[in-house]
Amino acid sequence: MFFEIKNVVHQADLIYFSWNDVGGIYHVYKDTEHVYEGTVPEFSDGDFKHAKLYNYAIERVENGEVVEVIALQTSAFAEHKNKDNPLQSLVMTTIVAKTQIALSWEEMTDVEEYDVFRNDIYMTTVTTNGYIDRDFSLDETYRYTIRSKRPLSKSEDRFNISKSMVTTVFGVLNPVSSKEAAAVEVFSVMKWIAKPQELLTPIQDRLRRPNVERWKFRYSTFLADKWVKNPNILSKNHYFQGDDRGFDVNGDSFRTRVDIELAYDQARAPLTFTKTVGPSIAYSRWKQCRGQATASHEGIRLKRLDHGSGESGFHVTHAVGNPLTTAPAIDYEVQAVLRRDGTFDMTGYHDQAPHHEIYMARGEGGNWLPIHQVESKGLAWMSRVIAWQYWRCSSFE
Repeated sequence: MFFEIKNVVHQADLIYFSWNDVGGIYHVYKDTEHVYEGTVPEFSDGDFKHAKLYNYAIERVENGEVVEVIALQTSAFAEHKNKDNPLQSLVMTTIVAKTQIALSWEEMTDVEEYDVFRNDIYMTTVTTNGYIDRDFSLDETYRYTIRSKRPLSKSEDRFNISKSMVTTVFGVLNPVSSKEAAAVEVFSVMKWIAKPQELLTPIQDRLRRPNVERWKFRYSTFLADKWVKNPNILSKNHYFQGDDRGFDVNGDSFRTRVDIELAYDQARAPLTFTKTVGPSIAYSRWKQCRGQATASHEGIRLKRLDHGSGESGFHVTHAVGNPLTTAPAIDYEVQAVLRRDGTFDMTGYHDQAPHHEIYMARGEGGNWLPIHQVESKGLAWMSRVIAWQYWRCSSFE
Protein backbone atom coordinates (compact mmCIF):
# COMPACT_ATOMS: atom_id res chain seq x y z
CA MET A 1 0.00 0.00 0.00
CA PHE A 2 1.41 3.37 -1.01
CA PHE A 3 1.49 6.34 1.36
CA GLU A 4 -0.95 8.48 -0.64
CA ILE A 5 -3.98 10.70 -0.13
CA LYS A 6 -7.22 8.70 -0.27
CA ASN A 7 -9.80 11.43 -0.25
CA VAL A 8 -10.17 15.21 -0.18
CA VAL A 9 -13.51 16.78 0.75
CA HIS A 10 -14.39 20.46 0.43
CA GLN A 11 -17.36 22.04 2.15
CA ALA A 12 -18.28 25.65 2.78
CA ASP A 13 -16.62 25.62 6.21
CA LEU A 14 -14.32 22.59 5.98
CA ILE A 15 -11.32 21.09 4.24
CA TYR A 16 -10.96 17.39 5.03
CA PHE A 17 -8.47 14.84 3.74
CA SER A 18 -7.47 11.29 4.61
CA TRP A 19 -4.58 9.06 3.59
CA ASN A 20 -3.68 5.38 3.45
CA ASP A 21 -2.90 4.06 6.92
CA VAL A 22 0.49 2.45 6.41
CA GLY A 23 1.48 2.65 10.06
CA GLY A 24 3.43 4.98 12.31
CA ILE A 25 2.70 8.39 13.79
CA TYR A 26 1.38 11.09 11.49
CA HIS A 27 2.21 14.79 11.65
CA VAL A 28 0.33 17.41 9.63
CA TYR A 29 1.73 20.86 8.91
CA LYS A 30 -0.20 23.74 7.42
CA ASP A 31 2.07 26.31 5.79
CA THR A 32 4.88 24.94 8.06
CA GLU A 33 2.73 25.26 11.24
CA HIS A 34 2.32 21.98 13.14
CA VAL A 35 -1.45 21.38 13.39
CA TYR A 36 -1.86 17.63 14.04
CA GLU A 37 -0.10 14.60 15.54
CA GLY A 38 -1.62 11.15 15.95
CA THR A 39 -2.25 7.71 14.52
CA VAL A 40 -5.60 8.46 12.85
CA PRO A 41 -4.98 8.93 9.10
CA GLU A 42 -7.20 11.96 8.56
CA PHE A 43 -7.32 15.70 9.20
CA SER A 44 -10.02 18.39 9.19
CA ASP A 45 -9.39 22.12 8.89
CA GLY A 46 -11.97 24.82 9.50
CA ASP A 47 -9.59 27.76 9.94
CA PHE A 48 -9.01 29.38 6.56
CA LYS A 49 -9.85 32.20 4.21
CA HIS A 50 -12.07 31.23 1.32
CA ALA A 51 -10.40 30.79 -2.08
CA LYS A 52 -6.87 31.17 -0.63
CA LEU A 53 -4.36 28.44 -1.42
CA TYR A 54 -2.92 26.50 1.54
CA ASN A 55 0.02 24.09 1.59
CA TYR A 56 -0.15 20.98 3.80
CA ALA A 57 2.55 18.43 4.55
CA ILE A 58 1.68 15.00 5.98
CA GLU A 59 4.67 13.25 7.54
CA ARG A 60 4.84 9.60 8.55
CA VAL A 61 7.13 9.02 11.51
CA GLU A 62 8.69 5.75 12.69
CA ASN A 63 11.08 5.50 15.65
CA GLY A 64 11.25 9.29 15.82
CA GLU A 65 12.31 9.66 12.17
CA VAL A 66 10.29 10.99 9.24
CA VAL A 67 10.22 8.18 6.68
CA GLU A 68 7.70 9.53 4.13
CA VAL A 69 6.02 12.82 3.24
CA ILE A 70 2.97 13.84 1.21
CA ALA A 71 2.61 17.45 0.05
CA LEU A 72 -0.89 18.79 -0.65
CA GLN A 73 -2.08 22.18 -1.84
CA THR A 74 -5.73 23.15 -1.94
CA SER A 75 -8.25 25.86 -1.08
CA ALA A 76 -11.72 26.09 0.40
CA PHE A 77 -14.81 26.87 -1.64
CA ALA A 78 -15.19 30.57 -2.32
CA GLU A 79 -18.03 32.21 -0.41
CA HIS A 80 -19.00 34.12 -3.53
CA LYS A 81 -18.29 32.91 -7.05
CA ASN A 82 -16.94 35.38 -9.57
CA LYS A 83 -19.31 35.04 -12.52
CA ASP A 84 -17.07 37.18 -14.72
CA ASN A 85 -14.19 34.75 -14.26
CA PRO A 86 -15.18 31.28 -13.05
CA LEU A 87 -11.53 30.21 -12.72
CA GLN A 88 -10.84 32.76 -10.00
CA SER A 89 -12.95 30.80 -7.50
CA LEU A 90 -12.20 27.35 -8.92
CA VAL A 91 -10.98 24.90 -6.26
CA MET A 92 -7.91 23.01 -7.44
CA THR A 93 -6.05 20.40 -5.40
CA THR A 94 -2.48 19.33 -6.10
CA ILE A 95 -0.96 16.29 -4.38
CA VAL A 96 2.71 15.32 -4.57
CA ALA A 97 3.90 12.00 -3.15
CA LYS A 98 6.84 9.72 -3.87
CA THR A 99 4.61 7.63 -6.14
CA GLN A 100 2.32 10.21 -7.75
CA ILE A 101 1.54 13.75 -8.76
CA ALA A 102 -2.23 14.07 -8.63
CA LEU A 103 -4.35 16.98 -9.83
CA SER A 104 -8.05 17.45 -9.22
CA TRP A 105 -10.26 20.44 -9.83
CA GLU A 106 -13.80 21.56 -9.16
CA GLU A 107 -16.11 20.34 -11.91
CA MET A 108 -17.09 23.02 -14.37
CA THR A 109 -20.71 23.01 -15.45
CA ASP A 110 -21.25 21.75 -19.02
CA VAL A 111 -17.56 21.02 -19.63
CA GLU A 112 -17.39 17.50 -21.08
CA GLU A 113 -13.64 16.84 -21.25
CA TYR A 114 -10.27 18.24 -20.20
CA ASP A 115 -6.98 18.09 -22.10
CA VAL A 116 -3.93 17.61 -19.86
CA PHE A 117 -0.46 18.89 -20.77
CA ARG A 118 2.83 18.55 -18.89
CA ASN A 119 5.54 21.05 -19.75
CA ASP A 120 3.55 21.87 -22.91
CA ILE A 121 3.47 18.22 -24.02
CA TYR A 122 0.03 16.68 -24.47
CA MET A 123 -0.51 13.82 -22.01
CA THR A 124 -4.14 12.74 -22.27
CA THR A 125 -7.79 13.79 -22.38
CA VAL A 126 -9.97 13.00 -19.36
CA THR A 127 -13.73 13.15 -18.90
CA THR A 128 -13.48 13.38 -15.09
CA ASN A 129 -12.12 16.26 -13.05
CA GLY A 130 -8.81 14.65 -12.10
CA TYR A 131 -5.50 13.34 -13.39
CA ILE A 132 -2.75 11.20 -11.81
CA ASP A 133 0.82 11.16 -13.10
CA ARG A 134 3.03 8.26 -11.95
CA ASP A 135 5.81 8.62 -14.50
CA PHE A 136 7.86 11.56 -13.28
CA SER A 137 11.24 12.47 -11.81
CA LEU A 138 11.69 13.64 -8.24
CA ASP A 139 14.37 16.10 -9.39
CA GLU A 140 12.56 18.00 -12.14
CA THR A 141 10.14 20.91 -12.00
CA TYR A 142 6.80 20.53 -13.78
CA ARG A 143 4.14 22.76 -15.27
CA TYR A 144 0.75 21.13 -15.79
CA THR A 145 -1.95 22.75 -17.92
CA ILE A 146 -5.61 21.73 -17.95
CA ARG A 147 -7.48 23.02 -21.01
CA SER A 148 -11.21 22.82 -21.60
CA LYS A 149 -14.05 24.40 -23.56
CA ARG A 150 -17.69 25.25 -22.95
CA PRO A 151 -20.49 26.60 -25.14
CA LEU A 152 -21.08 30.28 -24.45
CA SER A 153 -24.80 29.55 -24.20
CA LYS A 154 -24.01 27.55 -21.03
CA SER A 155 -21.89 30.27 -19.48
CA GLU A 156 -22.53 31.56 -15.97
CA ASP A 157 -20.78 34.87 -16.67
CA ARG A 158 -22.24 38.31 -17.17
CA PHE A 159 -23.49 37.55 -20.70
CA ASN A 160 -26.95 36.29 -21.38
CA ILE A 161 -26.55 35.93 -25.11
CA SER A 162 -27.99 33.27 -27.33
CA LYS A 163 -25.74 31.28 -29.63
CA SER A 164 -27.76 32.47 -32.61
CA MET A 165 -26.97 36.10 -31.81
CA VAL A 166 -23.25 35.31 -31.42
CA THR A 167 -23.03 33.49 -34.74
CA THR A 168 -25.05 36.17 -36.54
CA VAL A 169 -22.82 39.00 -35.33
CA PHE A 170 -19.67 36.96 -35.95
CA GLY A 171 -20.81 35.99 -39.42
CA VAL A 172 -21.12 39.65 -40.44
CA LEU A 173 -17.68 40.53 -39.05
CA ASN A 174 -15.81 37.42 -40.11
CA PRO A 175 -17.65 35.24 -42.63
CA VAL A 176 -14.61 32.99 -43.22
CA SER A 177 -13.93 31.68 -39.71
CA SER A 178 -16.02 29.19 -37.79
CA LYS A 179 -19.15 30.67 -36.28
CA GLU A 180 -19.39 27.70 -33.94
CA ALA A 181 -15.92 28.41 -32.51
CA ALA A 182 -16.97 31.98 -31.72
CA ALA A 183 -19.57 30.65 -29.31
CA VAL A 184 -17.14 28.49 -27.33
CA GLU A 185 -15.36 29.67 -24.17
CA VAL A 186 -11.80 28.48 -23.65
CA PHE A 187 -10.28 27.74 -20.22
CA SER A 188 -6.64 27.12 -19.23
CA VAL A 189 -5.54 26.28 -15.69
CA MET A 190 -1.77 26.08 -15.11
CA LYS A 191 0.05 24.76 -12.04
CA TRP A 192 3.78 25.24 -11.55
CA ILE A 193 5.22 22.54 -9.27
CA ALA A 194 8.65 22.64 -7.64
CA LYS A 195 10.94 19.61 -7.73
CA PRO A 196 8.96 16.89 -5.90
CA GLN A 197 12.05 16.05 -3.86
CA GLU A 198 11.95 19.55 -2.36
CA LEU A 199 8.25 19.31 -1.50
CA LEU A 200 8.79 15.86 0.05
CA THR A 201 11.60 16.97 2.36
CA PRO A 202 10.57 16.87 6.07
CA ILE A 203 9.55 20.28 7.36
CA GLN A 204 12.36 20.44 9.91
CA ASP A 205 14.97 19.65 7.24
CA ARG A 206 13.82 22.13 4.63
CA LEU A 207 16.13 24.97 3.78
CA ARG A 208 14.36 28.27 4.21
CA ARG A 209 13.68 29.74 0.81
CA PRO A 210 14.94 33.31 0.45
CA ASN A 211 12.21 35.91 0.24
CA VAL A 212 11.39 37.36 -3.16
CA GLU A 213 11.72 41.07 -2.54
CA ARG A 214 10.99 42.21 -6.11
CA TRP A 215 8.31 41.13 -8.56
CA LYS A 216 7.83 42.28 -12.15
CA PHE A 217 4.75 41.68 -14.31
CA ARG A 218 4.29 42.53 -17.98
CA TYR A 219 1.17 42.19 -20.15
CA SER A 220 1.37 43.11 -23.84
CA THR A 221 -1.14 42.89 -26.66
CA PHE A 222 0.09 43.01 -30.24
CA LEU A 223 -0.76 42.31 -33.89
CA ALA A 224 1.57 39.62 -35.20
CA ASP A 225 1.13 40.43 -38.92
CA LYS A 226 2.77 43.29 -40.78
CA TRP A 227 -0.57 44.28 -42.33
CA VAL A 228 -3.94 43.70 -40.68
CA LYS A 229 -7.15 43.86 -42.69
CA ASN A 230 -9.96 45.85 -41.10
CA PRO A 231 -12.95 43.53 -40.43
CA ASN A 232 -15.25 46.54 -40.87
CA ILE A 233 -15.78 46.36 -44.64
CA LEU A 234 -17.59 49.74 -44.67
CA SER A 235 -14.55 51.63 -43.40
CA LYS A 236 -12.20 53.49 -45.77
CA ASN A 237 -9.35 52.33 -43.52
CA HIS A 238 -8.89 48.96 -45.21
CA TYR A 239 -5.63 48.06 -43.45
CA PHE A 240 -3.81 48.80 -40.22
CA GLN A 241 -0.11 48.49 -39.60
CA GLY A 242 0.65 45.48 -37.46
CA ASP A 243 3.52 44.89 -35.08
CA ASP A 244 5.18 42.31 -37.35
CA ARG A 245 6.55 40.06 -34.58
CA GLY A 246 6.02 36.94 -32.54
CA PHE A 247 5.96 36.41 -28.79
CA ASP A 248 8.78 38.41 -27.21
CA VAL A 249 8.77 39.93 -23.74
CA ASN A 250 10.94 42.78 -25.04
CA GLY A 251 9.11 43.25 -28.35
CA ASP A 252 9.36 46.98 -29.08
CA SER A 253 6.11 47.20 -31.05
CA PHE A 254 2.74 46.52 -29.43
CA ARG A 255 -0.86 47.68 -29.18
CA THR A 256 -0.73 48.07 -25.41
CA ARG A 257 1.69 47.23 -22.62
CA VAL A 258 1.23 47.18 -18.86
CA ASP A 259 4.22 46.93 -16.51
CA ILE A 260 3.85 46.42 -12.76
CA GLU A 261 6.63 46.21 -10.18
CA LEU A 262 6.22 45.27 -6.52
CA ALA A 263 9.03 46.06 -4.05
CA TYR A 264 8.70 44.28 -0.71
CA ASP A 265 12.12 45.56 0.36
CA GLN A 266 11.01 49.20 0.35
CA ALA A 267 8.89 51.02 2.93
CA ARG A 268 5.20 50.15 2.48
CA ALA A 269 6.10 47.79 -0.40
CA PRO A 270 5.25 50.23 -3.24
CA LEU A 271 3.51 49.02 -6.39
CA THR A 272 4.65 50.82 -9.56
CA PHE A 273 2.25 50.87 -12.51
CA THR A 274 3.20 51.87 -16.08
CA LYS A 275 0.81 51.76 -19.05
CA THR A 276 1.75 52.42 -22.67
CA VAL A 277 -0.32 52.44 -25.86
CA GLY A 278 1.26 51.99 -29.28
CA PRO A 279 0.27 54.17 -32.26
CA SER A 280 -2.45 53.06 -34.68
CA ILE A 281 -1.69 53.67 -38.37
CA ALA A 282 -4.40 53.25 -41.01
CA TYR A 283 -3.97 52.59 -44.74
CA SER A 284 -6.18 52.62 -47.80
CA ARG A 285 -7.05 49.65 -49.99
CA TRP A 286 -3.80 50.37 -51.89
CA LYS A 287 -1.85 50.64 -48.60
CA GLN A 288 -1.44 54.38 -48.70
CA CYS A 289 -1.27 55.96 -45.24
CA ARG A 290 -4.58 57.58 -44.26
CA GLY A 291 -3.78 58.64 -40.72
CA GLN A 292 -2.10 57.94 -37.41
CA ALA A 293 -3.26 58.35 -33.81
CA THR A 294 -2.66 56.91 -30.36
CA ALA A 295 -5.57 55.79 -28.22
CA SER A 296 -5.98 57.05 -24.66
CA HIS A 297 -4.65 54.83 -21.88
CA GLU A 298 -7.42 55.96 -19.52
CA GLY A 299 -9.17 52.62 -20.04
CA ILE A 300 -6.31 50.83 -18.26
CA ARG A 301 -6.85 50.92 -14.51
CA LEU A 302 -5.16 49.31 -11.51
CA LYS A 303 -6.34 48.62 -7.99
CA ARG A 304 -3.92 47.35 -5.38
CA LEU A 305 -4.92 44.25 -3.38
CA ASP A 306 -3.36 43.62 0.03
CA HIS A 307 -4.22 40.35 1.75
CA GLY A 308 -1.91 40.52 4.78
CA SER A 309 1.77 40.63 5.61
CA GLY A 310 3.82 39.47 2.66
CA GLU A 311 0.72 38.99 0.47
CA SER A 312 0.11 41.77 -1.99
CA GLY A 313 -1.25 41.94 -5.50
CA PHE A 314 -3.34 43.87 -7.96
CA HIS A 315 -6.46 43.97 -10.13
CA VAL A 316 -6.02 45.38 -13.65
CA THR A 317 -8.87 46.21 -16.00
CA HIS A 318 -8.11 47.04 -19.62
CA ALA A 319 -10.30 48.52 -22.39
CA VAL A 320 -8.42 50.29 -25.18
CA GLY A 321 -9.95 50.95 -28.58
CA ASN A 322 -8.75 51.95 -32.02
CA PRO A 323 -8.68 55.78 -32.31
CA LEU A 324 -9.02 55.70 -36.11
CA THR A 325 -12.15 53.64 -36.57
CA THR A 326 -15.26 52.42 -34.80
CA ALA A 327 -14.23 49.06 -33.42
CA PRO A 328 -14.46 47.04 -30.21
CA ALA A 329 -11.85 47.69 -27.54
CA ILE A 330 -9.15 45.25 -26.50
CA ASP A 331 -10.64 43.97 -23.24
CA TYR A 332 -8.99 41.99 -20.47
CA GLU A 333 -8.79 41.69 -16.70
CA VAL A 334 -6.13 40.27 -14.36
CA GLN A 335 -6.09 39.63 -10.64
CA ALA A 336 -2.85 38.50 -9.02
CA VAL A 337 -1.36 37.73 -5.62
CA LEU A 338 2.46 37.91 -5.53
CA ARG A 339 3.70 36.64 -2.19
CA ARG A 340 6.97 37.51 -0.52
CA ASP A 341 7.71 33.80 -0.10
CA GLY A 342 7.94 33.51 -3.88
CA THR A 343 4.61 31.82 -4.62
CA PHE A 344 1.90 33.38 -6.76
CA ASP A 345 -1.68 32.99 -7.94
CA MET A 346 -2.88 34.85 -11.05
CA THR A 347 -6.12 34.68 -12.96
CA GLY A 348 -7.71 36.59 -15.79
CA TYR A 349 -9.73 36.63 -19.00
CA HIS A 350 -9.43 38.38 -22.34
CA ASP A 351 -10.70 38.78 -25.88
CA GLN A 352 -9.44 36.12 -28.26
CA ALA A 353 -7.74 38.87 -30.29
CA PRO A 354 -5.18 40.26 -30.81
CA HIS A 355 -2.13 38.30 -29.52
CA HIS A 356 -1.87 38.35 -25.72
CA GLU A 357 1.38 37.69 -23.83
CA ILE A 358 1.98 37.73 -20.07
CA TYR A 359 5.34 37.46 -18.30
CA MET A 360 6.60 37.51 -14.73
CA ALA A 361 10.03 37.92 -13.12
CA ARG A 362 10.94 37.09 -9.52
CA GLY A 363 13.81 38.74 -7.66
CA GLU A 364 16.14 41.60 -8.54
CA GLY A 365 17.47 40.89 -12.02
CA GLY A 366 15.32 37.75 -12.37
CA ASN A 367 14.63 36.37 -15.84
CA TRP A 368 11.25 36.89 -17.45
CA LEU A 369 9.12 33.74 -17.36
CA PRO A 370 6.17 33.27 -19.76
CA ILE A 371 2.87 32.88 -17.92
CA HIS A 372 0.32 32.99 -20.73
CA GLN A 373 0.75 33.36 -24.51
CA VAL A 374 -2.23 33.20 -26.87
CA GLU A 375 -2.40 33.82 -30.59
CA SER A 376 -5.09 36.02 -32.10
CA LYS A 377 -8.04 34.41 -33.86
CA GLY A 378 -8.76 37.56 -35.86
CA LEU A 379 -9.94 41.07 -35.02
CA ALA A 380 -13.59 40.02 -35.27
CA TRP A 381 -13.01 38.06 -32.05
CA MET A 382 -12.81 41.35 -30.15
CA SER A 383 -16.57 41.77 -30.32
CA ARG A 384 -18.11 41.73 -26.85
CA VAL A 385 -20.57 39.03 -27.86
CA ILE A 386 -17.80 36.58 -28.78
CA ALA A 387 -16.67 34.05 -26.18
CA TRP A 388 -13.66 35.01 -24.07
CA GLN A 389 -10.63 33.01 -23.02
CA TYR A 390 -10.08 32.44 -19.30
CA TRP A 391 -6.81 31.49 -17.61
CA ARG A 392 -5.32 30.86 -14.19
CA CYS A 393 -1.72 30.19 -13.18
CA SER A 394 -0.42 29.40 -9.68
CA SER A 395 2.55 27.74 -8.03
CA PHE A 396 3.16 24.95 -5.51
CA GLU A 397 6.67 25.43 -4.15
